[in-house]
Amino acid sequence: MWKKEQRNDNIKSFIAEGVEIRGQIQSKGSLRVDGSIDGGIDVQGDLIIGATGVLKGEVKAVNIILAGKMEGNLVASGKLEITSTGKIKGDVQCSVFTIEEGGIMDGNSRMSGNKADGENVIKAWEKKKA
Repeated sequence: MWKKEQRNDNIKSFIAEGVEIRGQIQSKGSLRVDGSIDGGIDVQGDLIIGATGVLKGEVKAVNIILAGKMEGNLVASGKLEITSTGKIKGDVQCSVFTIEEGGIMDGNSRMSGNKADGENVIKAWEKKKA
């Protein structure tokens, strides 16, 4: 799905290190976060939380790379990758899930095994939030 050299090719928005945001973020394109967000994120593309990124809140995206710190539940219709520097405290739902050595997850995980099931998980999550 992602090759390391292609991870930043489709990023439409970027929240830089040192930027702090409080509130809900919605994006139709892919997003990279290297700053701090206190609130939820709803991305209709890929989400990268960089090594300096800190996020508190609910997250929904297609594919997610977590290299920073996150506290809250996460839903990915595609792949979730926690890198060696990534840490999450919360429950995750995704189709494909990888954790590199050193990555930390403190919570429950639910994997559907394919993208179609992952999209159904997101629809159920959206109904629950409404």
